[in-house]
Amino acid sequence: MIERVGIIGVGHLAGYLVEGLRRASQDLEIILSPRNAARAASLAVRFGARVATDNQAVADAADLILLTTRPGDTVAVAKDIAFRTGQTVVSAAATLPLEALRPAVVPATAVRAMPISCAATNASPTLLYPDDTRARALFALLGRVHVLPSEAHFTPASAIAAFYGWVYALLDETVGWAIQAGVPPQTARSLVLETVRGAADMALARPDEELAGLLDALATPGGITEHGLRVLQQRHGLSAWSEALEAVLHFTTKNTNSKLQIAN
Repeated sequence: MIERVGIIGVGHLAGYLVEGLRRASQDLEIILSPRNAARAASLAVRFGARVATDNQAVADAADLILLTTRPGDTVAVAKDIAFRTGQTVVSAAATLPLEALRPAVVPATAVRAMPISCAATNASPTLLYPDDTRARALFALLGRVHVLPSEAHFTPASAIAAFYGWVYALLDETVGWAIQAGVPPQTARSLVLETVRGAADMALARPDEELAGLLDALATPGGITEHGLRVLQQRHGLSAWSEALEAVLHFTTKNTNSKLQIAN
C-alpha cells in the first residue's frame, strides 16, 4: 500500500493526477516539488497536498516518485536526486526508454507509465511497464491499469494517448456542426458527449463482440448511419486516423532511439 507519493514536475498532468488521487484517497500523502511555485501552492490548497523545499526533499519523503517533467528534462532532473533502495520511480515521459532512465535513478526501481488527463475523474486507462506492485496499486486509484509485456509493446500503445487528445477535436467539430444546424448549444454539447459515452459503454459491455459487428448492426442499408459512413470512407475520414497514429509512432520511435543513443 502506497502511503506517500512524490510528484516532481508540477505541470498539467501532475494537476490531473493530484486531483484524481485525492478523489480516490483522503489518506494518501502527496508531496509536490516546488519549482512551479504558484501551481504547486494552488494544488496543495485545493487537494491537501504539501510542497517540499526541493526535489531531494520530495524523494526523501516518498515511497513512490512520479517524474512528470518535460521528456527532455526527466533524466537531468533525476540525476540530481539521490534515490534509495526500495523506492519506485515512475516516468511519464512518452519517449524516454528505461535504458536511459535506469542509470539516473539507481538504486531505485525505474518504471514507465502513461496516464492521461481523465485521471482527474479516476477514469484513466494507464499503461505500465514493467509491472511494479507499488505503481500498479497507485494507478489503479486513477482507473484501469494495462501492464504491457515489453517496452516494444509500450511504444505503440502510448500512441493512443495522442488519439485521446484528437477525440476532443472530433467532439468539438461535431458540437459546432450541431449548433450551426440549429441545436441549442448546451443540448448539442451534452448530446454529443453522451452519445460517445454510450457507444464506448456499449462496446465495453460486450468485450467478445467485434466493433465492426456493432457498426454493421447500426449501418442498415438505406439508413442515416450508412449514408454518412459512406461519405467518411470516400473522403478517407477514417483511414486518416490510422495515418495520424502511424505518424505519432514514427515520431515516438525516432525520439526514443535518439535518447538511447545519448544514453549510450
